Amino acid sequence: MVAVLVTISAQAQDGNASEMKNGSFYSFYGAGYPVNLSVGQERGMGILGVSLDNSQVSTLQNPAIWGRNAFTTATSGFDVNSYSATDLQTKSKNGTLEASFLQLTLPISREKLGLSASLYPVTRSNYRILEEQTIYPGPSDTLTYTSDNQGVGGINKLEFGLGWKINENISVGYAPSFVFMTKIKAEEIYLGQSEFSSANTRNEVRGTGIGHRFGVLLSQNNFFRNRDRLSIGASLTLPVNFEVEESTKTDRFINGEPQEVQIGDTQVGNLNLPLEINTGLTYYPSNLVNVSLEGQMQKWSEFEYELNSATEQVMSDRYQLGLGGQYHAYRLGSDRFLSQFRYSAGLTYDTGHLTLSDQDIQTLWLSAGIGIISPQRSQSTVDISFRYGFRGTTTNNLVKEEIWAINFSVNLAELMFFKRRLR
Repeated sequence: MVAVLVTISAQAQDGNASEMKNGSFYSFYGAGYPVNLSVGQERGMGILGVSLDNSQVSTLQNPAIWGRNAFTTATSGFDVNSYSATDLQTKSKNGTLEASFLQLTLPISREKLGLSASLYPVTRSNYRILEEQTIYPGPSDTLTYTSDNQGVGGINKLEFGLGWKINENISVGYAPSFVFMTKIKAEEIYLGQSEFSSANTRNEVRGTGIGHRFGVLLSQNNFFRNRDRLSIGASLTLPVNFEVEESTKTDRFINGEPQEVQIGDTQVGNLNLPLEINTGLTYYPSNLVNVSLEGQMQKWSEFEYELNSATEQVMSDRYQLGLGGQYHAYRLGSDRFLSQFRYSAGLTYDTGHLTLSDQDIQTLWLSAGIGIISPQRSQSTVDISFRYGFRGTTTNNLVKEEIWAINFSVNLAELMFFKRRLR
């Protein structure tokens, strides 16, 4: 079944502009493809951001860092992704343009206690699969039909949390979240003979749950030498179990009028998102340079989906490892053009959360980024990251994807609720 779907997917998307709005084929499985929470500067480094301590720029990854913020921040961005998919027979190209996240942070007590509110995706599903088949109803009869499957949606979180800087060396954080899933799958059957009409169905899965996330950050100045710094961060996301409902509908003509009709009863079942652990360290040899090494583990082998238990069989534990660095050229005080920015680069290896036909769907990312610092007396920045990646394999008739990704993030950072002294 996997090989057939992969082959048809590549054939269907080739040369048809209407089919160029889809994402990765691998978002077909389960609840969608997992989305990393990295913001703009972290993506440019190829890391998660769990240990990147910057009081001027917020992060989604570690709640403990919110207590160290000196500024009120508003951060958002969008992604542009281009996918070139190849199997043993065909090639295809498609792409996506989508909003990535929204986060607001407010230092209730500057660099002591901070509040965060955010909305972000956990998984995304965006695919289109065309399958053309021929059946033989009788000895001399031939019937050709095309099945058009499309999917969109995923799991999102609306999250509120607090970060508390206990002292100069230790910070902790906690963030509860409202988790909600909306996934829509549509299938339309086109029959080759004019005497037959087409048929369509729409499958909707919806559900809600409550999530919990914890974070810690350890920081030490003058660790190896004078004026250097080392920070170690970790976050823990607990499993989320919630009930989902699935309904299937179709269009039928009743008394000559098209009407939407539900097929069968609404199905109810449990869905379980897995445990996630992130950890890493960042070293700052000076105020101009920082280097990070971070990793992630997600227990997708424990993923449960009662409404589609077959998809549980292809899930496997996911591991990520990222290494990257930043150079803060703007801190040199030079008036040269190239000295007005922040530069970053990194490398990420991702084992993936799928095992298909005995093959792990792995991804390797090369990343680079630039941070544009506000020319005004402000701490606001615009971060642009560029990533190039390889995902999957053509072995056993699977799909190998070549991915170009660009992320634009805007980080507005200002001092608010701060009384200025007049002289």
